[in-house]
Amino acid sequence: MGKVPVRLRVVTYSLSPNHQYIMRGLFKDWGYKLSKKFHENWVSALTLVTPVAGTYWFAENYREKEKLHHRY
Repeated sequence: MGKVPVRLRVVTYSLSPNHQYIMRGLFKDWGYKLSKKFHENWVSALTLVTPVAGTYWFAENYREKEKLHHRY
């Protein structure tokens, strides 16, 4: 009992000019994915955002005080 040879078919892959979905799944359910990531990592996000926002606020406040310093 020998092996019977199997004939292979040639499969051609191509893109239809009417149906080209580039990065289709990237933006699918993006709202759910963002909210899930935020709820899982809100402590890490808060520890990143707080110093950056605080530094920006301090710099803006300092610049404003420097502008108004000569008035007094």
